[in-house]
Amino acid sequence: MHPATEHVPSAQRLFAHLPRADQRRWAGVYVKGLLCTPGKKTLRRIAASVTPSPTAPQSLQQFVNDSAWPWRPVRAELTRWVAEHAPAHAWTLCPVVIPKRGALAVGVHRRFVPASGRTVNCQLAVGAFLSGELGDLSVDWRLYLPRRWSEDAALRHQARIPDGAGHASAAELCLALADRLVRTSPVTAPVVVHTDGHIDAEPVIEGLQARGLDWVVVVPDTLPLSLAPLPGPHPASSARRADGGTRRGAGRRLVARHTALETVADRLRRHARPDPAGPPAPGRQRLGTTGVLLPGGEPAVLAGVWSSARPRPDRIWLTNLPPAHQPRVLGLLGSAPAARIGDTEAELGLHDFAGRSYPGWHRHATLVSVAAAHRRLGHEMCLAPGDC
Repeated sequence: MHPATEHVPSAQRLFAHLPRADQRRWAGVYVKGLLCTPGKKTLRRIAASVTPSPTAPQSLQQFVNDSAWPWRPVRAELTRWVAEHAPAHAWTLCPVVIPKRGALAVGVHRRFVPASGRTVNCQLAVGAFLSGELGDLSVDWRLYLPRRWSEDAALRHQARIPDGAGHASAAELCLALADRLVRTSPVTAPVVVHTDGHIDAEPVIEGLQARGLDWVVVVPDTLPLSLAPLPGPHPASSARRADGGTRRGAGRRLVARHTALETVADRLRRHARPDPAGPPAPGRQRLGTTGVLLPGGEPAVLAGVWSSARPRPDRIWLTNLPPAHQPRVLGLLGSAPAARIGDTEAELGLHDFAGRSYPGWHRHATLVSVAAAHRRLGHEMCLAPGDC
C-alpha cells in the first residue's frame, strides 16, 4: 500500500476528487445507506437507514442526479484501492442485464437474454471486475446506448447524455474498459470476457490481441474459426516481443475469409484432451483443451468444460495464455460463472436506480461498486477520521 494512503479512511481517499465537502459527505452517506438498507434501495429507504434528517432523500437525489461531480476519478481510485487489498488474478469484463419498467430510463431497450430465453425491457451495462481470491469486485462500468438513444436529440437532452457519449457496440465497450484498466490498475492481469450472448467475441479477441494483452474469452460453441491444429509444445510464452510490444499478427481477423471454417465445438469434440477420469462426479467439472493456431500463426488454446457426459461442452473459452498461466485463470472461470458475477452489486442496489439520466446512472453505479468493495473486503465505511 502506498504510504500516503495507508491510514486514510476509505471514504476520504475514494471521494477526495469530489470538489466540495458536502459532496464527499453525501457520498459516504449514500454508500453507507447501500450497505445498511435491506431490500430495495430507494433514495427514501437509503436515507432512512442512516440519518433522521427529513430532507436527506432530497439531498441524496440532488447529489446523485444533479450535482456535477466526476465519477471517473472515483473509479480510478477504487481500482487502485481494491488492487492493494485484493490482488487480481484476472480482469473480468461481463455484461449485466438490468430489467426496467417503462421506456424513460437512459439506454432502455428490448433485448433477448439467452440465459432466461426471454426478451426483456432492460438496460445493458458492461462491468469491469478485479477477480481474485475474494471473488469479482467491480471497479468500472459502461452503459450500452442503442442507436435510438444516441441519435435522437430529444432523448439525448432528456437523459443528459454528454456529447462524447454515443452508440458503441458491447464489444467496443469491453475494449474501452480494458484500456481504462491498463491506465488505472497498478498491475496488468489477463482479461477474461464473458460474452453471454450480448458481446461479439470476434472483435473483442481481435482488439485485445492488437493491444498485446493476455486474454480468455468465452465463445459460443457455434463460432466459426479458421483454426489449424497446433503441433508440439504451446509456444505462447515466446509469442510476446521482448520489448513488451504486441504479438505477431496483431490486428489480423480472427475468422479468415475464403477458408474452410470449423466451429469451436466441433474442434473440441475432435481434438480436445479431457481429463481421463471419465464422466465427472456430481458437482464436479471436467476440463478439455486443444492447442490451435490463430490466423497469422498466433498460438491459442481452446478449453471446454463439461459437467455431464454429453458431447457438447457447457462452456468454451479461447485463450492466448501460455500453459503455465492457464490453471489459475481457468480455475477462476470454473468457480465463478458469469451468472454470479455482479450478484453483490445487484444486491446492493445496482438495479434499483430510479433516475433516468446518464450521469445519474453512472454515479449510482460507481457508489454501488464502492459499497460492494467494502462488503467484500470487510471494511467499514468510514465517513471521517476517527469513525473507524
